[in-house]
Amino acid sequence: MSTSPLLWKGPEDRRIRLRLLSVETAEGQAQAGSLAVFLGVQPSAAQQVGWGGVRTWIPQAAGAKHGSGCACCQEGGELGRFLISLMQARARGECVFFQTLSLICLPQDKAGLMQALQSDPLVFSLYGLEAVSSRFSCYC
Repeated sequence: MSTSPLLWKGPEDRRIRLRLLSVETAEGQAQAGSLAVFLGVQPSAAQQVGWGGVRTWIPQAAGAKHGSGCACCQEGGELGRFLISLMQARARGECVFFQTLSLICLPQDKAGLMQALQSDPLVFSLYGLEAVSSRFSCYC
């Protein structure tokens, strides 16, 4: 396991667990204590079942480098501000009290999104990135 300070360290880590999933791998990953945020994708009714809460975030296309409007292409920390606003909404009781935040994106956006998230120190003071190597993870 990596010793990166960005990674979620298990139950002793007081930050919110942040999971980054592609649309395909998100199926079957729903958890009642988790908030799912679909990034640049409108979820189907079936994709929304089982989560504690579901939100969508459609980035503005103006900052996109490759024209898709994906989260990885956003300049100025728009996604970071959105994630911080989710934490504020959680604290005020305006959304489900989530213990895990699952960001669900298109497979081609995953690497760029990971890079964008890792460059935002404020986001990682609130959220710890879960290292997912397979569908089965153990925090022992």
